[in-house]
Amino acid sequence: MPELDDIAALAALNDSIRDLIEAARTLDAPDDVVKRATAAIDAVVDDLRPHLYTGPYQQAQLRAPADGRRELLGEEPAEFFPYSPVVGPLNPLAPPVTMHFDGERLHGEVTFGAPYNGPPSMVHGGIIALTFDELLGALNVMHDLGGFTGTLSVRYERPTPLGKPIEMSAWIDRIDGRKVYPVGELRHDGVVTARAEGIFIRSELLPQRAHDAGT
Repeated sequence: MPELDDIAALAALNDSIRDLIEAARTLDAPDDVVKRATAAIDAVVDDLRPHLYTGPYQQAQLRAPADGRRELLGEEPAEFFPYSPVVGPLNPLAPPVTMHFDGERLHGEVTFGAPYNGPPSMVHGGIIALTFDELLGALNVMHDLGGFTGTLSVRYERPTPLGKPIEMSAWIDRIDGRKVYPVGELRHDGVVTARAEGIFIRSELLPQRAHDAGT
């Protein structure tokens, strides 16, 4: 895992890349502007290429620990999944969704921009499903019930708008042996736009949070 100063620098880089993605998605510019931008981006990529890590990849850390121990660092989803495509500050594909745990439920907030567009002015249904998968999975981890997604069912009740604050929450409905049944909701202006329920299979193969591992 990078040092703290390096994490701040990487997070700032990813914020800039998110701005670039938003600009590219909404660009309406002359050819000469597009060509100059392409050349500048290619030059940056060429500068970064010698420093790229080629895997294996994981959401919790860039590199697996040398001793093989797998830990989740931090107390919130963005801290223990910094490379997540949903909450990760070190992943430019992440909106990112902000999540916080109240001891029982996991809550989240996000404003989806144009790169996440599906129907006109609405969030893509696949992005909503991805967000639910992360929301429910992270909830399980917060309860020390981390597992793999078995099934995920999403009910789209009304459009989830782009460019508007979206709130979310999730809680554990029940547990049956190794199976965990979390449920969640997305809301805009207090109105539910989508609901989800999942079946997650608990697994010892997944990493534990650092405080649970005694570090």
